[in-house]
Amino acid sequence: MSHDVDPYRVLGITPHATEDEKKAAYRLALRRSHPDTGGSAEEFAAVQRAWELLSHEPSEPTGSSRVPPRTSSSSWMPSSSTTASSETVGARSFGHPGGWFREKYSEEIREWIGRGSDPGNIFAPELVARAPQPIQHTLAAAIAEEKTAVALSALGAGNTIWHDVVVSGDRVHGASKIDHVVVAGNLLWAIQSEDWGSDVEVSRGEIVGAGIDAREKPAKNLVGMAKKLGKTLGVRFSGCIVVVEQRYLDHPRQEVSTRGRMPCYLIADTHLVDFLIDQTRTTPSRTLVGDDMFPVRERLHSGIRFV
Repeated sequence: MSHDVDPYRVLGITPHATEDEKKAAYRLALRRSHPDTGGSAEEFAAVQRAWELLSHEPSEPTGSSRVPPRTSSSSWMPSSSTTASSETVGARSFGHPGGWFREKYSEEIREWIGRGSDPGNIFAPELVARAPQPIQHTLAAAIAEEKTAVALSALGAGNTIWHDVVVSGDRVHGASKIDHVVVAGNLLWAIQSEDWGSDVEVSRGEIVGAGIDAREKPAKNLVGMAKKLGKTLGVRFSGCIVVVEQRYLDHPRQEVSTRGRMPCYLIADTHLVDFLIDQTRTTPSRTLVGDDMFPVRERLHSGIRFV
């Protein structure tokens, strides 16, 4: 089924249908098109795309957004590869991936150089190479977020992504955040993008590597944030993913742990989209967020805040 089919025809309603009739038709179409009930992944995605076109969702999630929609970046920040809000034929996205970490890098590098000094181009490779490792890591993490955002945009219509999502705190006093919250099919994911500058592996239910401090617990921390955010928003995450570059992994897809029945995976950036699509097609219904994604999307749109 093509994504450009008339949404009214996909849901089997007329343009004069009421909001309640649209919702009822959407839920019925979801059940009929679901792969577990005789439908197909393409039909299921088309139904969700039809609802995206017909629903009266706000163009931006409510709450305090860090980056106003369609506002240009500050002069020191190179343009991000994604916009604050995307309405293309691909996945819809909100927020500014890597934006907060780039701001943090700017503050940290200027503080390290010394107040009153003119560093010139703060992203010059020779300057970055001389900076302390924690400052280098801040910039590397920002770039990793931007690369993941580009990859996620290929998910296609009917999927939605929020970047730089606050779990607690704020950007002034410090915040814990999830880099990407993703609705892919009828699965809800918490995704963290990382670049520790070294090979990483899975050991005893955690991600370890030469560039990761022994006190860090990347998988445990991400799962904890997903549970906290899920409780705040009234939704349930299907799983968590830590994304790193392919060159840092021996195996592109690894399960790290299952904490409280929430699986966490370590995935290579080049395998991320295929992994998400495969999970949508193969995960048993009992582990899904639910066939009816309407209330989940509503809670996410109304409750998500950005750093």
